[in-house]
Order: sequence, then C-alpha cells, then structure tokens
Amino acid sequence: MTGVLGGTVTGEPFRAMTEAIQFEPWYETERFEEGESSLGLVHHGERDPLGSAAWEGESRAGVVHGALVGREHTNTENLVERVLDSPHETLREVDGPFALACVDFDAERFVLATDKLGTRPCYYTLENGLAFGSSVAALLTGLDDPQLDEQGVSDLLMMSGLWGERTLVEGVRALAPASVLEYEDGEASIERYWKPDYESAPTDGYIDDLVDVFGAAMADAATTMDGDVGVWLSGGLDSRTLAAELAGHSDEFDSFRAYTYDANPRGGGNPELAADIADRLDMGFSEVEISPDRFVPILDDAIDRTDGMVGWATLLPLSATYNLPEANADVMLEGAGQGGLMGHHVRRRHIERCDSAVDSLYRSEAGASRERVRSLMTTDVDPLDSFRETVAGSDETQRKKVILDAHFANHYGRGEYASTRLAQTKTGVRAPIVHGDLIQHAARLPTTYRMGTIPLTNGYVPHGVTKPKLALTRAAGKGMGDVRYERTGVAPKHSYPVHVGGFVATTSLGRLRSSTTYGGQRLPDIWYRRHDSLRDRLDDLLAGACERSFLNGDEIRRLRREHLAGEANHMSGVLSPVTTLESWLRRHLDP
Repeated sequence: MTGVLGGTVTGEPFRAMTEAIQFEPWYETERFEEGESSLGLVHHGERDPLGSAAWEGESRAGVVHGALVGREHTNTENLVERVLDSPHETLREVDGPFALACVDFDAERFVLATDKLGTRPCYYTLENGLAFGSSVAALLTGLDDPQLDEQGVSDLLMMSGLWGERTLVEGVRALAPASVLEYEDGEASIERYWKPDYESAPTDGYIDDLVDVFGAAMADAATTMDGDVGVWLSGGLDSRTLAAELAGHSDEFDSFRAYTYDANPRGGGNPELAADIADRLDMGFSEVEISPDRFVPILDDAIDRTDGMVGWATLLPLSATYNLPEANADVMLEGAGQGGLMGHHVRRRHIERCDSAVDSLYRSEAGASRERVRSLMTTDVDPLDSFRETVAGSDETQRKKVILDAHFANHYGRGEYASTRLAQTKTGVRAPIVHGDLIQHAARLPTTYRMGTIPLTNGYVPHGVTKPKLALTRAAGKGMGDVRYERTGVAPKHSYPVHVGGFVATTSLGRLRSSTTYGGQRLPDIWYRRHDSLRDRLDDLLAGACERSFLNGDEIRRLRREHLAGEANHMSGVLSPVTTLESWLRRHLDP
C-alpha cells in the first residue's frame, strides 16, 4: 500500500517497516534518514504525480500522502517549513485528502497531521520512541510483544470497522481527523487543529449555498488530478453528481471515464443506469466484473491492505479495483461520504429521538446489536465503551453538537473511507469532499433536511433520500435529473414526496420481505451459500475463530448453521468481521 512512515527508527528497522508495506511493481519510495530519525513515503510515482509530494532540505524534510488544494500548498518546501514552524495555523488553511509527516532532524522533532475528515490514516506507537505509518503492519515490526486490543475486536464485530483511535493492536493508535501530533524530546502531544461549527443554519437559502459550495469543492479537487481519471458510477445520486461536476473540468485530464459493477444490490439495474449517465456526460464506460472466483484469491490480500479493520463484506465493492482493465485510469474517484454530508447517515431520529449521545451513535453506527457482540465474546468488554470514550472526549456541551462532533471525527475516516485504502493500493484516489467550506456547511445542515423515517415503522423504514441530495443532482444538469434513482425507482426531477413513496414501494417492501435489496440478502450472503471455494475458505477461518479464547465458538457455529439453513443472513453481518479478524491474526499476531 502507499503512504507515510518513519519515526525514531533508522537502518535495518526502518527498512523492515518499509518492506512491511505491500508493494506493487510501479511503487516508488522516498527515504530520508539522519541521526536517530527517519521519514519515508511510498507512492504511485509517475502514475499519479499529483497524489504525493516529498522534500528534503539541509536539516528538514517532509512527505505528503495525498493531494492538497490551493497553489500556496503545492510548494512542498514552503508547506513543510510552515508546518514545522506553525502547524495549527498552517493546516487550518489546507484542504484535500492527506496524511503528512515532517521532521526537523537537528531538533529530533516530528510533526504528523491528518486531513479534516481523516480520509488518509496515520497510525502511531510510542512504545519505543515514536514510530508511525499508514499501515499497522509496518509498526508491528518494531513492537516487542504486540497484543490484541479486545475493545477493537468488539468494534469490528459491531460496526465491521473500528472507532475512535483504536486499532486491533494495543498501543497502536490512529491519529484522529484534523489532528496534529508533535513529538520532541521523547514526549508527544496531540491536538485538534480544526473543527466545524455545528450550529444549525437557517433553511432559507441553505440549499442554494450548498450547491455553490459543493461546486467550488469539486472544481478545487479537479486541480489535483491529471492524466487518465476515472469515477465509479452507479444508479445512485452521489456518484452521478460527482461525475457531472468533474465532467465540467475534464478538459484538464487526458481522459475521463466511468466504471461500474453489478452490486449494491446485484440485479438492481446499476450497470444500465450508470451507462445511461455516462452517455449523457459523454464519458467512456466500462463494466467491471465482481465474482467469487475473482474475490477468493485476493481475500487475504484485501484484508491485509486494510489492516484487518474492515469486514471483508464491506471491502467487496472496491475489490473491483483489482479487476480494472489493464489500461485503467491513473486516478479513481467514488462518491463515498457525500451522502453522509447531505444528511443521509445521521438521521433526524438520531438527533431527536435517542436517549443520549451514546445511544445515538449506537443507533447510527452499529450493524450488529450490543447483545449479539457480547454473545460472541467471552471477555468482559462492553461494546458501547468506544462510543462513551468519544462522547467523553468531545468539548461540545449540547447533545446534538456532541453527536455531530463524534460523527465528523469518526464516521468518515473510520467508516466511509476505511475501505478506500484497498483502492489506494492499486490507483491514485481522491476525496473531493475534504474541503473545509463544504464540511463546515454540511456540519450546519438543518435537522429538517436530514433523512426522515416512515411513520409507524419505529424508525425502521427511512425515506430513502434527502432534499439536499436531490437538489445537488438537479443542479448538476446534463440530464442527471432525468435518470431514475436506483433506490427509489424515480428520476430526481420529481418531488421529494414522490421519491419517499418510491422508496417504500421498491426498496423498503423488499427489505421487509428479506429479498435481495438493501437490508436483505447481499452478495456475501449469497456467495457463501452457493460458492464452494469461498465457503471452504471462510469455513476454515470460522473454525480457527472458534478456537480463540476471546471468542465464543458455540455461538459462531450456531450463526453459521442458521445462515446456511437460510434462516438468517449472518455472513454480511457479524461473520464477515469474524473471518476478517481470523485471517489477519494468522499472519500478523499469531506466534
């Protein structure tokens, strides 16, 4: 994988860290070592020259894993000097997805930082001085006796991802979004350099301003790309809005092409809708195959490239990156995170109808119940403790603002973009929503514009779309409002109530019947039942997990039997994280 690495480690240990990051033949590496300090960058080289940067002066050096917005930040020497001299003031002005690391060799001082949503991870440990990197595996090479973090296991089982600063290894932490870590004289300090204001904005003029701010963010993102650019396209609204906005700047690229795959849900018409959208945008178009035969050989590799912290069922869509045509794009984009900014994730009920901030986070983030997670673990771990820590760590005082603060500090970096690391290993990627003005505007989203739920369903059936998402799609023009939205079965040009009715009539009723739609059977569930090779591989992992002292083997076996009998769909739920964990432990923590 690509990323930053280094710390108070040099020579052979530093080389071991570098080798632990998985390489592709085209990767290029920058290494700087002086005294007891080192700094490194693994990047895509000529395939994505604007996607990374490195600079070394007489006694200072810096590396950037990502693409910064603004001409004043593309001068790497100036940026590194400013970050070392005044990190907080400098980084507040920087937009774009990045993890960066700077070092003053003479002072033996490091400054590490993450972007405003944490879309490029940076992990660190202070066990033997400072070691940091974009991969947990790289840090394991320098730990004396790494131990499993059982609260991290609980997070993985409940959310198919992790929360807060946890990883699966005790003592290895994830630097939070919009944060700076400064290390000097053997001491580390971590502070947040930026956060948005969560005070709700008036509804009057909000959407008009959103259209302007979104367009500006996409225009800025376009300046960070060149060469052949691709976008993952579906029948959804986020990807088409992203594609339409970038199409207006495509003269800056060598080519601009759309790619799709048949999933989410399979057979839902996504390839046909994507083809229609690409045709209206005058883009080249390719459908990429996703199949169990192609996925089984890369299962362990995909898990390693996300450090075991994303359930493989969540990784499945972006595994299509492995199947791209050989002459594929140098940079690939997806609409991840856009829906969350438009009120699609934290819903009205999470703000207005939950008993506490912790309860709100549980309702919005958990894919498995607290009780289910407890039944799977034999140790005394409370699945809600990660949420409690997040709430306790917020400096907000109003419950709504605490909820939103925890959301912005965790959901995007540890959720929406966690699986993107899989794509980053194969192509350059961007996260256009990492733009301060857009994030700030989204943080003030009026509650009435958040996703609602159908009355008398106890919050179970959502409306399926939000007004801001529809507005952005219509404003994009180029016929984007005329192609039906896959979730609702209705074109975006139609009114919001029509979309709500369409969602209930198509997706939600299918969910209640447990058919192959959102909330019913998903590809992992179907593949496990029907594909012998994948089932054999996963059964081996399940058998190993049953022998782990911290897991309840009887409960794992019971869930497996229920799934294979067609009584429930557990593989896309908790069994995916269980098998992901077992796969990763065998290669990285087992003796």
